Amino acid sequence: MGLKKWLFAEGPVDDATIAATEQLFQVTFPQDYKECVKNFNGGYPVPNNFDYDNGAQGVFNDLISFTNSELNITMFREFSQDSFTKGIIPFGRDPFGNLLGFDYRFNKEVPLIIFFDHEEIEEEAITPVCDTFTELLDKLYSLE
Repeated sequence: MGLKKWLFAEGPVDDATIAATEQLFQVTFPQDYKECVKNFNGGYPVPNNFDYDNGAQGVFNDLISFTNSELNITMFREFSQDSFTKGIIPFGRDPFGNLLGFDYRFNKEVPLIIFFDHEEIEEEAITPVCDTFTELLDKLYSLE
């Protein structure tokens, strides 16, 4: 179990880019996440399946890029400011357009990892995944 490698990473992200993004969202990202995106910005984890506590399966398709001009993390600024999703900052996606994110709503220092289903509304859209980014990576496994 656990992450083995990243595919299609877009190249390194520097501390200044991460700090500017943190300032934009007015948060401090967890250190384990920052270390990961420095090296694997926009990458696809292998393996990429994980289980929720309720037994359902999820897929961590890719990290949201800090540098891609077509889709990058700063484009979620409005999402993180909406009344309902205020304090949720996406960092990854599944293959179906749903989001994995940090939930800062209840703890500004230690955000939980959540899944956001874009087809649901309000609290129904949010499913807790685990406590830390490292824990998410450790949960990843292959279906093969």
